[in-house]
Amino acid sequence: MASVDLVARLVETDAFSRLASMQIEQLLSGVKDGSIRATRPQPVNFLERIFDIDAEAEFLDWADTNIGGVPDGTFLETLQNAVSSGELDKTNAADGLRLLSELASPGSFRCWEGRMMLYLDVMLERSIADVDDLYSDETWAEAATASENWDPVTYSEEVVIAWMKQREDLGETMEAAEDARILPTMEAHQAFSERLSRTLIAVRESEQRFLLVGRDWTDSSNWGQGEWNLGHLIEAGLPEH
Repeated sequence: MASVDLVARLVETDAFSRLASMQIEQLLSGVKDGSIRATRPQPVNFLERIFDIDAEAEFLDWADTNIGGVPDGTFLETLQNAVSSGELDKTNAADGLRLLSELASPGSFRCWEGRMMLYLDVMLERSIADVDDLYSDETWAEAATASENWDPVTYSEEVVIAWMKQREDLGETMEAAEDARILPTMEAHQAFSERLSRTLIAVRESEQRFLLVGRDWTDSSNWGQGEWNLGHLIEAGLPEH
């Protein structure tokens, strides 16, 4: 069975709110002519981020398919009205917000779900029960708090120790001569867990950022936690801060 990625996108609150609150004609024009690109946050060097032109193209492709004509109102209002009238379902509307978030993001952390469960087991000092637990509001609230107790390097070392114990419990070898995948896998766990820790620190250090966590290739209305859940934004609008 193919592995599914968890995506944790760092989003600049002001940038995202500004884009979602732009008149839709102005937003589409700005994306098309590249002027919106100047407002995209600078990339964070330890996170992944698609090129500006690709983020713009994906958003415009979505808009061409899902927005008829040039409606009045802001982008978010247009989505809300289209969902309310039945012209657009919530999933497609949330896709628009998810794609818009790329234009307000300095980067994303991406990791296989199976590995992510191990990383959060270590950070939270409890077992992630299932996929629902992995994406729950409570889990990510816990992670935000627990990340204060770890520095990235120490945390990544503890993740490797936990992984080694898992292998030993399963009776699998830890001898690199017997399994050529051991060292590359260990290095991957170190790199990814350290990156996760740094991502959570980047959110904690600024009140002007939120983490948009979602399961790749799934309903975008389930992406995000709490007041920044994309389905909730379509129903209730942007948070007041």
